[in-house]
Amino acid sequence: MTEKIQYEEQPLVKTKIIATVGPASDSRDMLRRLIIAGVDLFRLNFAHGTHDWLSGIVNNIHELSDEMGKPVGILGDLSGPKIRLGVLPGDEITCRHDMRFRFIRGIETNNPQELTCTYEPLIEDLRVGDPVLLTDGMVAMRVVEKPDDGQSVVCIVEREGIIRSKQGVNLPGVQLSTPSLTEKDIKDLAWAVEHSLDYVGLSFVRSADDITHLNEEIDKLEPENRPHIVAKIEKIEAVSDIEQILKLTDAVMVARGDLGVEVDIERVPIIQKRIIHLCNQYRVPVITATQMLDSMQFNTFPTRAEASDVANAVLDGSDAVMLSGETAVGVSPLSAVEMMSRIVREAARILSSSLHSEETTSNRRLHAREVTEAVTLGAGITAEKLDADLMVTCTHEGKTAMALSKQRRAVPTVALTDRRATARRITLYWGVTSLLTDVVDKSPQEILKYIANYGKKNGFLSQGSQIVLISGTDWSSLGHDMLLVHEVK
Repeated sequence: MTEKIQYEEQPLVKTKIIATVGPASDSRDMLRRLIIAGVDLFRLNFAHGTHDWLSGIVNNIHELSDEMGKPVGILGDLSGPKIRLGVLPGDEITCRHDMRFRFIRGIETNNPQELTCTYEPLIEDLRVGDPVLLTDGMVAMRVVEKPDDGQSVVCIVEREGIIRSKQGVNLPGVQLSTPSLTEKDIKDLAWAVEHSLDYVGLSFVRSADDITHLNEEIDKLEPENRPHIVAKIEKIEAVSDIEQILKLTDAVMVARGDLGVEVDIERVPIIQKRIIHLCNQYRVPVITATQMLDSMQFNTFPTRAEASDVANAVLDGSDAVMLSGETAVGVSPLSAVEMMSRIVREAARILSSSLHSEETTSNRRLHAREVTEAVTLGAGITAEKLDADLMVTCTHEGKTAMALSKQRRAVPTVALTDRRATARRITLYWGVTSLLTDVVDKSPQEILKYIANYGKKNGFLSQGSQIVLISGTDWSSLGHDMLLVHEVK
């Protein structure tokens, strides 16, 4: 493997940045600029764009990653069973308080008192008393009548406003009969596996069974490099089943957009904090997403409240924060990433070892061998006692890197790996910078020489810096069984 240390690494980061690719950011030049500005993973939204367009983006990201010597992950976000209004007469209707509307079958009607929907089983699934939310929850209706003929349901407006054609419909608490994966999702999943995407986001998760279903669909594709699953928590049912979901998923996204529609808006911050806390306990990477710097879709500077929101997500324990419309269609994707980077770095300054805590439970699939777990725990304590400059480990699958990440130590970590897929997955892990190199199976002396040269070149190591290395000996096959402290010469 050819060593490439061409990318001028920024100071080692802790909380990672995810940027959504769209028309404003899909050029090769912009992708390069965003990587330099601090993007660790790119998100591809399968709800928008063709596979041909997405293929070009994936190729550019992989090529740039190789050229710059920096692993960059890719998350493919499955659309899920998004429910939308059909075509409305005149494309919009003003809904006044206590007005009655009838949902009928089909996707188009000429009657302004009738509404249609892209979700065919809507009438069967709704019951009297169920809420129906439109326009991201700005307009609220409730089912008051369900005729015996089963051809319609009658709703009354409880919160007035304007609705428009093809806007989203949310049905909080309604037991939907649709599966979590649509036919489109299955096709998009096959494309994601074919193009070696690192993560696949599952939208509108309702229970742990949805994670099992997605795993089964991935198994059918027999991938050489299996994508990790990101469970998007945006429905109240998922919040209720969160601990079972955490036992099966590889990562979680707190998708606050639809979640803020599904539950009372004042509950969203508390639910966000609880999910992040549980993810930290279960050793599951967690992404905080949606409207983080939302005003930067239209401006080159965020509001103070948005800056506080990002910083608090970092301080709560998010592994990553995500930009959506800000980088996909915003006026300046680069400004958004640069601002996000500045905020997360400033927030990281006050992170300390007091923020890490013992796991009370965990997702055991994400654990390394017992010896490795013990040695990494000792390495974290040693590094902080010595006020070391860096922890270094070698990993094939990324489990040792995960063990170090979830300790939430103040000392930054570099994970060396010889597997591209592992290097890209680690880009989501808090506090860990991954490097692709074939030095992983060499002696501790060679590993230390490599990382010392890399650190000096990129400005985070100098003469006298202390490195804590987690490595293995030839004496045991139990995993990483050696902890070594080294001073850079």
